[in-house]
Amino acid sequence: MYHYVREPDLRLPHQRFLHVDDFRRQLDWFGRELGFVPREAFERSVATGEPAEGVVLTFDDAVIDHVTHVLPELERRGLWGIFYVPTEPYRTGRLLPVHRVHHLIGTFGGRDLLQHLLDVVDDSMLAHSHVQEFHTSTYGRVDDDEATDRFKRVLNYFIAEEHRTAAIDALVRSFGIDEATVAARYYAPAEGLRELLDAGMVLGSHSDGHRVMSTLSEEGQRRDLETSLATLHDLLGSPVDTYCHPYGGFHSFDDATERILSELGIRYAFNVEARDVTSKDLLERPMALPRYDCNAFPHGTAHS
Repeated sequence: MYHYVREPDLRLPHQRFLHVDDFRRQLDWFGRELGFVPREAFERSVATGEPAEGVVLTFDDAVIDHVTHVLPELERRGLWGIFYVPTEPYRTGRLLPVHRVHHLIGTFGGRDLLQHLLDVVDDSMLAHSHVQEFHTSTYGRVDDDEATDRFKRVLNYFIAEEHRTAAIDALVRSFGIDEATVAARYYAPAEGLRELLDAGMVLGSHSDGHRVMSTLSEEGQRRDLETSLATLHDLLGSPVDTYCHPYGGFHSFDDATERILSELGIRYAFNVEARDVTSKDLLERPMALPRYDCNAFPHGTAHS
């Protein structure tokens, strides 16, 4: 699993990303040590339930890096990958909340942002089940990495869904972010998605709004997923049949998510769980296939 694969950007001095040179080194290592699963072998594996040997590369969030840096490297090596697209930005022209948070952190760092957020958050804005956790895990002296982690946790998990957007809006205004300009250069354009498809890559859904699906009602989940699949069909001119869960981990989706995905024609979906895919996974729970983060392997450590 990859997200940002890029070179340093002076506008984002605090952003964490995988340097494209390390991406190349990691691909070299995979090729020597593990090998890559051909696309045909992977499709056969999904259909039969027999795991294939080697590595499958997946890329989340449809950031511009995947067209400018990842695609040329995969084409040069004759490799393929699966690219998971959150669709709300293609409908609204706005950054997703998760990427608004990433951009704020990348620009300003965690400590100033966390303090600003804590100054405006009160218990009435928190999801009830997280009130105690919020009070015990967000205060105290922290370094920048710890502050960044806590800042993301507050916005992604602690604040109730109905207050999250307003909280992020306030931060964007306070720190003077020109969101329209940022959004225009953040994601792969629609023609870039089609370029990936034309190059033999697989595209799939990463939901519409990249929300923690388990926090939504079943109706809300279905609406989000139907919107995502319809938008991708319009963008690509053909349907998609694979998905990966936003944020990942079993806390981020539920039984309803898996059932709806199956009902909507999704053949397989990726979770985040650091282990190999087994026959049991493919046959019994294809909507929650395990997946490693790239940082679990040599040359996968993020830079900032």
